[in-house]
Parts: sequence; C-alpha cells; structure tokens
Amino acid sequence: MDPETLQTFGVMAIALGFVLIGLGGFSTYHASQKLQHAAEMRQVEQKGEFNAQIMSLLIKNQDLKEQAQQKVEPPAAAPQQTPPAAYYYRPPSPPPPPTTTYFSPPPVGEGPPETAPPPSESSAPAPDLMPQAPEAAMEPPKFSDWEEPESLEPEIPERYLSVHQQHVIADTLRAHGRHLVTVESSYGDPVSKEFAEELSRAFAEANWVVTGVAEHRGLPLASGVTVSAASFPPAPETRAMYEALLSAGIAVTQQLDPKQTNGETVVLVGTPL
Repeated sequence: MDPETLQTFGVMAIALGFVLIGLGGFSTYHASQKLQHAAEMRQVEQKGEFNAQIMSLLIKNQDLKEQAQQKVEPPAAAPQQTPPAAYYYRPPSPPPPPTTTYFSPPPVGEGPPETAPPPSESSAPAPDLMPQAPEAAMEPPKFSDWEEPESLEPEIPERYLSVHQQHVIADTLRAHGRHLVTVESSYGDPVSKEFAEELSRAFAEANWVVTGVAEHRGLPLASGVTVSAASFPPAPETRAMYEALLSAGIAVTQQLDPKQTNGETVVLVGTPL
C-alpha cells in the first residue's frame, strides 16, 4: 500500500474511534438518566406509601379520640317535662258536713169546738193534743272551724330541681335506710352551692343525715354531679345515691378516691347542666 492509502485508513479508523466514543458516551448518559429516573420513581412511591400510612394513622387516632369522648362524656340529661298537676297540687279535701236545720211541724187543723163536760162528771183537764216545739231549737253554726291540713298545701318546685325529681330522689334513698352523706360544692361558685343545698334538702327528706354543704378545696369540680367512693365496688349506700340521682334525670358520674374513709359517700356538686 502506498502512504496515501494508509493515511486514509488511519483517518477512517480515527473517525470510527470518535464515533464509537460518542456512542459509548451517549449510551452511558442514557443509562444514567434511566437509573436516575428509576430512583426518583422509587422515592415517589416510597413517599406515597409513607403518606398513606400517615393518613391511616391519623384516621385511626381520630376514631380513638371519638370513642374515648363517647365513653367519658356523661349521659345527656333527659329533658325536664312538666309533671302533671297531681305532682304540684294534691286532691282537694272533702267539704265539711252540711249542717242540719230543724223545722217545726205544721200546725194540725182545728176540729169542731168541744163542749166542756159538766163539772160533776170529771174534774180532770182536757188533754192537749197540739204538739209542742222543743224548748231549745237547734241553730245552725254561723261558721265552720274546719281548716285544710298543712300537708295538702301545693308543693313548690326548687330552682334547679322539680317536684318530681325531689320525690324520685327521696323515694329511692328512703328504700335503702338511713345513712350519712357529705355534700361539697365548687369553691366560690354560688350557683353550685345553691344546687348543692337543693340536693341536700332532697336527701334530708329521705331521712339521710347530711353533714352540711362545704366548699371543695381541691381542683375545680366538673359540671353536673359526681358521686365519689372510697373503694371498688362501692358501698351499697353509695350505689343507691348514684341510682337515685340517675333515676331523677340528673347528669351524674362516678369516681374513685382512695383518700376517702371506707364506706363514706361524698357527693361533689358542680354547675347544673
């Protein structure tokens, strides 16, 4: 071969080398781009799965919160219905017995004139056939001293307790005998204290001994009424107090306080619901 041919082959080989180098570089770049795209897609998928897990955890957490609130929230107080008139006014007392008036009998009609017998026949006077009126006729009383008993006077409902609720509480507690109960109201709350005093009067009507309404010195009391027991299960009188308040339609809850004396029943009264 002549030198020119060799030079031409050399140039062609060099050109072919550049082409191969270019193809290798392009293939390398293309492969790196595909790997980078695959890595980005995996990251996106991992982020999507992670976000889906977070959303499912948030939904489960919200469901658990709602279930806990439903368990903790006290039962809604039944709407107070106006009791029938029989709860406010008892049947009227019977009227006093009617007074009897004496009426004189009508006079008997006169017959023909009688002739006086001769004095020789009979000296006895003729009998008087006309009926005589009694010496003292019965006079009707001018007024009656009968008065309606105090027990039949209409009952007045309290500010926060109706007459029906007072009767339900008293009747339920009276069936469990006489026991001691401590009533406490929220510190510095006049509404809570007035509500506690009304409940104390209902307890006293059931012949329970109330030690007086004291102000609670601990944490602020929750709204409604809380029956506190010293142990679990609670004493029968503590359970009876809870059932009496619940039967009367009052929002009531229970709590356990080991600091109390065993067998002591404590009623914590907050703001009425």
